[in-house]
Amino acid sequence: MAEFVEYIGFRREDSTLVERFRRDASETKIDIITRVLASLLPSEDAREVEFIDVGQGAKVRVGERVLLFLPGSVKRAADPDAVAEARRDGLYMEGTKIEATRGSPLHAAMRVVQGRKGHRNEKGEIVQLSAFRQWHVVREGKLVPVLELKDPALAHRRGRTLATSTHLSAEDLDL
Repeated sequence: MAEFVEYIGFRREDSTLVERFRRDASETKIDIITRVLASLLPSEDAREVEFIDVGQGAKVRVGERVLLFLPGSVKRAADPDAVAEARRDGLYMEGTKIEATRGSPLHAAMRVVQGRKGHRNEKGEIVQLSAFRQWHVVREGKLVPVLELKDPALAHRRGRTLATSTHLSAEDLDL
């Protein structure tokens, strides 16, 4: 197979400019130009990865798919109940941007899917679940609950939290 070659004409000032980038005498002008131009392109490793916050400091990569697994055998079958996509301006499901409720678009998206699938309790109410436990991302080939992506400093916890102030006694904490 023949190699493609394209000839370009250099003016004296162009040639002088290229020579300013020469590292050693063995480099050809095309080696210099290729090296300099390649250094201007972002490498895969150097490219800054963009994230969106889906609530409580949980960060999802822009372009990453977020998978919903409602309780049951669906997760074991690797068949998500819904798939959302992280875009620069938010989380989208079926091409529609999901507006946050309870501080997270995950909760709102999960409730839409639960409504469609009739995921209700005996009173006819949508089953209350933690969206952070039900939505997952694939990282290094493994399903990771968004719950594990939360920033501990920003995470909300259900139930009573333990006070950490040193001026409270065990009696004050009902211990």
